[in-house]
Parts: sequence; structure tokens; C-alpha cells
Amino acid sequence: MDILKDITSENIAYNVRYLQHIVFDVTDKYNLYCMYCGYTDLYGGYDNRVGKNLPFAKAKAMIDYLAYEWKDIYTPTVVFPLTIGFYGS
Repeated sequence: MDILKDITSENIAYNVRYLQHIVFDVTDKYNLYCMYCGYTDLYGGYDNRVGKNLPFAKAKAMIDYLAYEWKDIYTPTVVFPLTIGFYGS
């Protein structure tokens, strides 16, 4: 995977700081094989669906981490839109 050689800690830090969209996969109780599922082809053989739910504490920890990362770039005059989505049934 040649593309992975271009991923650096600086790239990751930049993309976290200026993140515009985050989706929480709140459960893996569904099998991702519904014909309307946009993720079906992406998950094939990727993980074992075992029926777990995302713990609230883990989702909160991620949001707290992002808020910490964003605290020094926040200015009231500049809007950084962020969409938070929840996926799963």
C-alpha cells in the first residue's frame, strides 16, 4: 500500500484538528448486508460483528478529546462546521 507511506503524524494531527464529520458506529448488532446500506461493500471481511454496543463513555471520551484538540483554534468569529452522525440500529 504505497499510499500509506504519505501518512504522517502531522497529517493526522491536521485532519483531526479540522475534522468536519464524525460518525459513531453505535452497535455492531446489524450485519451490514441490507441493500440500502452504504457501508456493505466497505466492511466485507473487515470485522467480526459480535453484537456489542458502543459504550457511552467511549463516545464521550472521543468528543472530549476532540474538544481538547480544538480549544486553541476556537475563535468566535470563525465557524468550523462539524457534523456528528450515529450509525447502527
